[in-house]
Amino acid sequence: MTETITTILCIGLLSIYALLGVTFLIHSIADIFDNRRRAKREEEREKRDLEYHEMRMKEFK
Repeated sequence: MTETITTILCIGLLSIYALLGVTFLIHSIADIFDNRRRAKREEEREKRDLEYHEMRMKEFK
């Protein structure tokens, strides 16, 4: 009887541990993609800001 309960508890705990591991893996992969997108957006924003600044400086002269 106790072996059955122990087995069920071990399987349950291992399942929870595996689920947490998969969740962490998916979250990490999503973060990698988000960081790449954010870096690309920031690069494009900096380029636009520089173009805007250059245009304003030409108008200022």
